[in-house]
Amino acid sequence: MGIKVGIDLGTTFSAVAMMDEKKGQPVIIPNTLGERITPSVIQFTEDDEIIVGTEAKEAFEAGESGCASVFKRSMGSQDIYCSFNGKRYTAEDLSAILLRYLKEETEKVTHQAIDEAVVTVPAYFYHKERQATMNAAKKAGLNIRQIINEPTAAAMNYGANHWRENARVLVYDLGGGTFDVTLVQMKKGNQMESLQTTGDHTLGGKDWDARISMIVEGKIEEETGLSSTDYPEIHQVVTQSAESIKKQLTTRNTASVKVNLPNYGWYSTVVSLDEFEQNTNDLIERTGTLCESLLRGLNITWRDVTDILLVGGSTRMRQVTTYLKRISGHAPLSQVNPDEAVALGAAIQVHLPLPEYSVITMASANDGKPSNAFSPFKFKKATATSQATPVYSLPGVVGKETALNNALCMNHVDVVAHAMGIIAVNAEGTRYINKTIIPANQKIPVKCAEAFYYYTSARGDNEVEIYVLQGTKTPLECQIIGKYVVSGITHNREDNPTTIKIQYSYDINGMVHVQARQGNSTLDLPIREEPVPADMSKYGQPINPEDMKPVAEPLSVVMAVDVSGSMSGDPIKDALDAMCHFVDNFEDYPGDIQIGAIAVSDTSKIVQSLTGNLSKCKSSIKSITCGMTGYGNGDHPFNDIKSMLSSEKGRKIGIVLADGMWSYQDQAVAAAHLCHRLGIDITGIGFGSADQNFLKDISSGDVQAMLVDQSELTQSFGKIAQEIGGGSNAKKGRTGRQTSVATWLAINEG
Repeated sequence: MGIKVGIDLGTTFSAVAMMDEKKGQPVIIPNTLGERITPSVIQFTEDDEIIVGTEAKEAFEAGESGCASVFKRSMGSQDIYCSFNGKRYTAEDLSAILLRYLKEETEKVTHQAIDEAVVTVPAYFYHKERQATMNAAKKAGLNIRQIINEPTAAAMNYGANHWRENARVLVYDLGGGTFDVTLVQMKKGNQMESLQTTGDHTLGGKDWDARISMIVEGKIEEETGLSSTDYPEIHQVVTQSAESIKKQLTTRNTASVKVNLPNYGWYSTVVSLDEFEQNTNDLIERTGTLCESLLRGLNITWRDVTDILLVGGSTRMRQVTTYLKRISGHAPLSQVNPDEAVALGAAIQVHLPLPEYSVITMASANDGKPSNAFSPFKFKKATATSQATPVYSLPGVVGKETALNNALCMNHVDVVAHAMGIIAVNAEGTRYINKTIIPANQKIPVKCAEAFYYYTSARGDNEVEIYVLQGTKTPLECQIIGKYVVSGITHNREDNPTTIKIQYSYDINGMVHVQARQGNSTLDLPIREEPVPADMSKYGQPINPEDMKPVAEPLSVVMAVDVSGSMSGDPIKDALDAMCHFVDNFEDYPGDIQIGAIAVSDTSKIVQSLTGNLSKCKSSIKSITCGMTGYGNGDHPFNDIKSMLSSEKGRKIGIVLADGMWSYQDQAVAAAHLCHRLGIDITGIGFGSADQNFLKDISSGDVQAMLVDQSELTQSFGKIAQEIGGGSNAKKGRTGRQTSVATWLAINEG
């Protein structure tokens, strides 16, 4: 039997923990060197050996080649992070190597295989970074139960040992490469709930290290005249000593610096705590700004916060405690080890039951109020079940602190840091906007499903493109996480427009999923995820009026009318009037349109070849007379339809009108089926003594044959025109072809 572990995959250090079954509390699992935390550094040697941890960190600080660190900041990017010995590595690849090392070390120490793991990530990680973390874990051979937010894990570990009902804990998580802040509330029944989270995944301890390098390099240039611009190796040696200088300043007011400079030799100087803090004041204030933003989002103040929990090794800087005490009035807690709290909390989570999905309706992007902006999906009007910026009633009394008898009694509900939206068009049709679907700080997992109406094509290749965003700013200022193409939408003339339901969701890992269904079907439509185009600049520019014009595929239509003796008198007159009315429906067709006509009885005759001159086409139709090709029914029009349409591009349609029985129906059916195989849709319309089964046999599989009264001919032709994009649909461009979510409004609203 194996073990379940929690893994803190950190920027500078990583750690692994598991539950102590006897104590009911999590414990850190040291590596084979006896270290409780492992440096997140990798070294590739000349003989293809891979070294991970302390030895690699020492090599990095000594300036040896082949070292990689701080790669967590690049998670989600497909760019090559480093290359060694002819091999190239992304941040995901490097994280997989680190995770594999942690897995193997843990299994050596415990003498048990890891069955399941929870891996932590910064709360502010987007979908791509989370997906990359999952991918890295899979490459490392880990079975991942869940990924959870680092502040969440730290709060769970703190709560297990310091539970106080109604306590509101602000988790301030400053790691080596990322910063997160989350407000957590402890409730009745051992329920812990994250109320809101925010952060910056490009702000961390390494930014403080960079400022130290800047200070030291400035001193070197001033005192020796040597510039790191002229001598890049100066920057390298100073950078390697920056972390050591920072650590000295956590306990001392000055830090000694000694580096070997090119063309100079050994150089010594001192960095004071005042210098360090003055040069990093803007960095610490960036964290404070995010804290204040979080509190404003909850409509509360620092007075409503009962505790501040420090997480991440960078919180050991004295500047952090001093700053937080000044702006909040609270002295941060010191009961947890900031390097270990995250892994310990993850070890608790790996044993807890997974939460169920909650469902919300269409969310607003403006404080829970309905937005005036249109969605390209013609969403039904609805508001979120909870406001985007909720107001919490926070009790003033905090229960007495206790330790849970067993950490596994705890139940935690997390939230997602980023709003999910889609690229849409504003109501005026002048610019692209980010239409929020799921607001930030919704409890996860969460789903939101809405419907829009879609005009389909009988060609069977109907598709819709959706660009999904994370964030609340304009489309290009957000993370464009994916292009999702919905396919497999079926055509049904009787249900046109059809309803397409799109369901957006955040799973328990804070990752995005998109599903689609047609009508009342319980089966998901196929969705493929395609790369986001390299050039998305158009979505940051005013919309070109030309882009808003409806577009449609080329359309070629041939109408064949029965001119046998039974059509004499009113039947032929009504049929020709209906055909001319059909042509009128395409005066405003937004694409290339050409229509032709055939008369058929004893023989078949092309009366009008395909033409885009609709007036000429109507004149030719009006010239058709009963008996012009004989008074019997010895021929069919399908060979002529095939010759007229087979080489045309776009959609090809044949409409055949008959009022009686044809002499050689089997031959006609066979010729019609050949047209079907060539991509020509056939619709049969009959009246009088027409054979309905014959009409069905000649018609394409995805269209409906019609048997109507003579008085309904015009209406029937009009219905076909509507279905294929004529009439009002022509003006609105409702062609049902592949449609981009970003341009759907322009097409659907005219």
